[in-house]
Amino acid sequence: MIDALIASELKQRMRGKRWWILLGVWMLLLLGLVALVRAGATRAAEFSGEFVQVGPTMFGSLALFVLGLSCLVVPSLTATAINGERDRGTLAVLQATLYRPKDVLLAKFSAAFVTAAVFVLATIPLAIWSASEGGVSAVRAVVVYVVLLAMCALFIAIGLAASSLVRRPGLSALAAYAGVFLLTAGLPILFGLSMLSATPEPVTQRIGDEVITYTEPRIGWRWLLLAPDPFVILADAAPRQRSRFVSDPLAVIREGARASRQQSRSPVFRDGVGSAEEAPPEPPPLWPVGLAIDVGVIALCCYEVLRKLHVPARHLAPGERVA
Repeated sequence: MIDALIASELKQRMRGKRWWILLGVWMLLLLGLVALVRAGATRAAEFSGEFVQVGPTMFGSLALFVLGLSCLVVPSLTATAINGERDRGTLAVLQATLYRPKDVLLAKFSAAFVTAAVFVLATIPLAIWSASEGGVSAVRAVVVYVVLLAMCALFIAIGLAASSLVRRPGLSALAAYAGVFLLTAGLPILFGLSMLSATPEPVTQRIGDEVITYTEPRIGWRWLLLAPDPFVILADAAPRQRSRFVSDPLAVIREGARASRQQSRSPVFRDGVGSAEEAPPEPPPLWPVGLAIDVGVIALCCYEVLRKLHVPARHLAPGERVA
C-alpha cells in the first residue's frame, strides 16, 4: 500500500520534460567543471616536471562539486512538500485515508531520496573518468558516494521539516536553504568566531639545536562545530590515498579539520636532554561524531514532521488550515 504512495510521489516529481532538462544541465555543468580541473591539474603536473597522477584531484573536486550542487538542488525537492499540499487541500485527502503520518513521511522522503540518488549516481561516469587517470581506489569511490547519499538524506530531512514548520511555501524554501547554509558554511564561520575567544597556550618546538616557544589558541571543544559539516564529513571519511598526485582537495580539507583535534607539539625531554621533536599522534577522525550529530538532526526533523502531520492537531497557528 505504501508502494503506491511512493510511486505517486515519484511520478509527480519526474513527470514532464523539466526534470530531464535539469538532469542534463546538472551533468553538463559537472562535466565542464571536471574538465577544467583536469586541464589545470595537468598543466601543474607539466610545470613541476614530475610524473604525478591527476585522478585524486579530479575525483576530489567532483565530490565537492556534487555536494555543493546538492546543497542547491536537494532541499528544493521537499521544501514545499507538506505546506504545498496543505495549501492545495490535497493533504486532507491523504490524512482521510488509511495512510498514517509515518506512511506519508516515508513516501515523501523515499521519493525525494530516489530523485536525489539519480542525480548523484548519474555522476559515476565522471568518477570512472577520474579513476582512469590513476590514484583513485574503488574503496575510496564507494565511501565517497555513500557519504554523498547520506548528506542528501540530511538535506531532504531539513526540507521536510521546513515545509511542515513554516506555513508559506516560499518562506519554507528559504528556511530549508538557511538550515543547509548553517550546516555547510555557518558552522565553519562559528568555529572561526569562537577561536577569537580561545585561551592561548604555549607551544614549544625544537628545530635543529634551537628551541622555539610561541603561543597558539587552545581549540578544546570547538572542533565539535566543524564535525557536522557535510564537507568535513565527506573529506574526513574518504580513505587516504598513498599515491603521487598534484593536489587532493579532500585531503586538504581532511588535514585542516583533523588539525582542530591535534594535541600540543611540545618536544619530549629525556634525562634532561632535549630530544628531537617526536611526531604527534594521528588526530582522531571527526566524521563519526559529525555523522552521529547529523543522524540526530534527521531524527529530530522527522519527529517534527510526524508531529505536524498528526490528526487531530492540538495546536495550530492563527489562520492555519487543519490539513
